[in-house]
Amino acid sequence: MMRLSILVNTALAQGAISAVTTRFDVLSRSQKSSLVPSLDRWPNGLHIGVDYYPSQWPEHMWEPDIARMRDSNISYVRINEFDWAILEPSEGQYNFTVLDKTLELLAHYDLKAIVGTPTATPPNWLTEKYDVHFVDRTNATLQFGSRRHYSFSSFDYRILSQNITRKLAERYGKNPAILGWQLDNEFGCHDTVRSYDQNAVKRFRTWLKQKYGTIEELNNAQGRVFWSSQYESFDVVQPPFLEIYTTNQAHTLDWYTFSSDMVIDFAKEQANILREYAPNHAVTTNFMMAYTDFDHYRFAREVGIDFATFDEYPLSGLAQFSWLSSKELSDYLRTGLPDYQALHHAIYRGIAGAAYQNRSGPFGVMEMEPGVLNWNEYRVSPLEGMVRLWTHETFAASGDLVSYFRWRQVPYAQEQTLSGLFLSDNTEDGGFTEQQVVANEDLPLIGEVGSNNEGQGDVALVFDYTSNWVWDIEPYSGTWDVKEDSYVDTTVKYYDLVYNFYSALRRLGLSIDIIGTDQSLSGYKLVVVPSLPIIPNTFNDALAAYSGPVVFGPHTGSRTSTFSYVPGLNPSNGTLRDRLPMRVTRVETPPDYANSGVSYGGTTYNISGWEEWAICERQNQTSDTTITYTSRHRLGKPAACSKAGLHYLAFNPPADLLVSYLGDLATKATITDLTGRLASKNSDLGNSLRLLRRGDLLWAFNYGIEPVAPPNVTSAGLLIGEEGDIPGAGIAVWKF
Repeated sequence: MMRLSILVNTALAQGAISAVTTRFDVLSRSQKSSLVPSLDRWPNGLHIGVDYYPSQWPEHMWEPDIARMRDSNISYVRINEFDWAILEPSEGQYNFTVLDKTLELLAHYDLKAIVGTPTATPPNWLTEKYDVHFVDRTNATLQFGSRRHYSFSSFDYRILSQNITRKLAERYGKNPAILGWQLDNEFGCHDTVRSYDQNAVKRFRTWLKQKYGTIEELNNAQGRVFWSSQYESFDVVQPPFLEIYTTNQAHTLDWYTFSSDMVIDFAKEQANILREYAPNHAVTTNFMMAYTDFDHYRFAREVGIDFATFDEYPLSGLAQFSWLSSKELSDYLRTGLPDYQALHHAIYRGIAGAAYQNRSGPFGVMEMEPGVLNWNEYRVSPLEGMVRLWTHETFAASGDLVSYFRWRQVPYAQEQTLSGLFLSDNTEDGGFTEQQVVANEDLPLIGEVGSNNEGQGDVALVFDYTSNWVWDIEPYSGTWDVKEDSYVDTTVKYYDLVYNFYSALRRLGLSIDIIGTDQSLSGYKLVVVPSLPIIPNTFNDALAAYSGPVVFGPHTGSRTSTFSYVPGLNPSNGTLRDRLPMRVTRVETPPDYANSGVSYGGTTYNISGWEEWAICERQNQTSDTTITYTSRHRLGKPAACSKAGLHYLAFNPPADLLVSYLGDLATKATITDLTGRLASKNSDLGNSLRLLRRGDLLWAFNYGIEPVAPPNVTSAGLLIGEEGDIPGAGIAVWKF
């Protein structure tokens, strides 16, 4: 079908934007209002919400539903994020009846709405008429009928997205029933950040020209003399896909960065409209767990979100890690991994902070799993008590909001097997029962809590999206798959390292912040960097100003900004090389059956997937060997180097080793754990018990099925729970 273009038929006629408009032109031209976030738009406290879709139910059910939400101590209701076809059933013809009625009912029952912009689901009239479709890495155009079937780069869709956002903002921008707005829904879900459509190609060429200036500079920076892959001009540059063999790594990193920028630009255009017409309403979006295809720190800073939220589906976490043992898969099948949820609480607390140029900020969960997932590989129910536990864990991590997905299980269409708080026949499901325990029994005991940015942790773990991309692009392992445009079946992923480092710190019972490379290290007693292949100048400067202990994982300082080996071998020029004399001469990625290992503190640990040949010396300067290899081919050789408080681990470290190594460093740094004792590797909490502290409240969570002994807590009174062991899927709360 011949598709019309808004750019020709509408935009040029109205003087909106032209086909060659760049991201910079769009933003400078539309900068009518401030994207600066404000804590005044988001209230402190502990809030319970629910996701509700009135358009999917008969109208006679709406008022009883909303009345029951009020009676269930629910404060906030997210609505509207999938309703574009209802709001604009045909182009330029609007029908706000459903949203008007919903907001009237919410106001009547003293509830507040979080309204989603509906751009995750472009309607059929739009996709039939305009050039908006997503094209995947196999060059297949994905069709209408599900969701997220658009390209962030589409010139047409950018204008259409702004149009519907403006219509909503003009109509509801001063509506007192609205607390805030959610931009779109799950940006990039279903692998939709990187679209290879013609609009993306045009924008990518412009982006590259702005970065490099000349095609000669691009060819030089990307090393295109290799295999005679030099481009003649920017006009013929293609994204890295459907090439015979491996794509150019620097070009791929450019593509990943460009695609991330497109998401941010798209969101910024909506946020700017909302700031203009709804200046007193909060702006957020719902991020996802273990999703790294765009830079969330940069998103938070540039879009200026007032608070961060993410969608928490704990039972999906096991699928993220191929190295989990059969026992671990069995133990956590119905509880989720004990550090997976807390990891994301910490990540999004830090991302919220990035919007405020701080280390933490207001965050919450926009979609909390209340039962069975429709999209999990194995569809099982949470262990009884886990919905309550996950809710408490969010609040204990300084979160402000837990919103359950969804009010009632829908009996038809794609998510009919996804649980809600109520069954499709409107009877209570288990998630509602546990939500009621939290709302009616637990929260009154907890009372007032401190703000979500009341202080910083003792330990900073540095998380970086570019590092994830580098590990994905060149993992040193796996098999190249042309259709996937990547290596598959790799031995180690960036998230593996992040999770194991974080898990070890949690087992030590420490207070941990997760921050980006642009956030300050000041005041932390220990800094942990799981991996940072390309060390940004901002982080190098922060490291130079920091005098405490820092632990680096493998592959750190190994690449230049153009994805080349660093001159003089890694680590790269800068503070790390200056303070820690060492070199890495080779990288191996052996399989499990290689029986590789390392020795630390008289204990041998099995390792696999990543081993670097490290030399604890550079230019006649030496450092200490703190860990040695027990692998037959590297017996006794350095596996870790240390000097002047900097530590480099040259292998994929298991969590058990990290508990010992980081525990020793925490003891030496006189860090106290969350119970107030001196941190020690001898105080390992084990596999299922975890702690969090918020103000004068201490939580303990049992992620196991069997009871566990509580931590030794003194000078505090038990607020929630029973004396003695904490039951499986149980919690305990003390007040100091």
